[in-house]
Amino acid sequence: MLKLKPRIIDWYLLAEFLKPFLLSISILTVILISNYLFELTDLIIVKRVPILRILELLLYKIPNILVESLAISVLFATLLAMSQLVKNNELTALRMGGASLKRLLAPLFILAMMICLVNYLISQQVVPWANHQAQNIVRQTILEDGPPNLQQGSFFEGGDDRYFYIQQIDNRQGRLEQIIAYEIEKGGFPRLIRAKRGYFAGEIWRLEEGMIHKLNDMGEVIYQSNFDEMEINLNREIREFYGQQRTTAEMSRDELRREIDLFQASGLNVSSLLVDYHLKLAEVFISLIFVLLAVPLSLKSKQGKAFGVISSIVIMFLYYLLVSVFRSLGRNQIITPLLAAWLPNLIFVGVAIYLIFTEEYFPVKKH
Repeated sequence: MLKLKPRIIDWYLLAEFLKPFLLSISILTVILISNYLFELTDLIIVKRVPILRILELLLYKIPNILVESLAISVLFATLLAMSQLVKNNELTALRMGGASLKRLLAPLFILAMMICLVNYLISQQVVPWANHQAQNIVRQTILEDGPPNLQQGSFFEGGDDRYFYIQQIDNRQGRLEQIIAYEIEKGGFPRLIRAKRGYFAGEIWRLEEGMIHKLNDMGEVIYQSNFDEMEINLNREIREFYGQQRTTAEMSRDELRREIDLFQASGLNVSSLLVDYHLKLAEVFISLIFVLLAVPLSLKSKQGKAFGVISSIVIMFLYYLLVSVFRSLGRNQIITPLLAAWLPNLIFVGVAIYLIFTEEYFPVKKH
């Protein structure tokens, strides 16, 4: 029996993987940019935004598009490469040459780990900044015809050591719900203002049915009072204020964690923020999970490329369906935010381990 060198097998598998992987990233990037460009049609036609401004906006969207494309491309490339090897009986030859399924997984597993690391670095260091720059271009463009819309679930830096969080917003009526304001006073001690609802008009916010907490340096409440109505003047140019608006997509995990800690002490329900916080890490490992799942799954059919394409679509649909369902459950406090973020990963890892185990130790003979 011919004994193949492990290093030759590794390079051969990686070469088979990289061709569809790079092709998939290129195609997905073009598709996602085109889709985003379609969404900007109103800015281009109605507001006549200069083409250079649109190109700048698209440039800032590339890091986020790249991150979104990585996991999908890994899944597609793994299924396509391995299914083609099965169809051509090359995988059978490799296994007859002494290569176990776990050994065949090794080079793709290591490559997937490297992709996860790149994903994490880009998603935490580049994507939040790039998303913020892109959103500010949209906000500034809209601002030319009047005040921009506030975004639900956004954090604001309001100047004069003041920070705001708004849970729900109705831009048409200028209505706010569940508002938290965090102020650092001259003595260095913070003050928390919490209101059930409010209204905004320009730089003026009118808050209703709220409570004021004053804290000491230990974070303990030393003073508390209720109010029926309260007015907050942002006292700065509205253009500058809205430029500081940040959604969770415009924040790294560390930045989001600081905001969560800041407002959690006030009694605000931060379940939706915690789900997003945990998802920022859970989503990094999707590439690795897809490799673990795709390799044993690709051995189940000899349909080659057709099987790879169809399986990729089905797996992606099921995974992101689970993410959407559990995210909703977490945000509505039906399950914990940590579980909501990680349960889809755990389910898919469980299925992958089962498939690897059965294929390695109880393979089904194909006739």
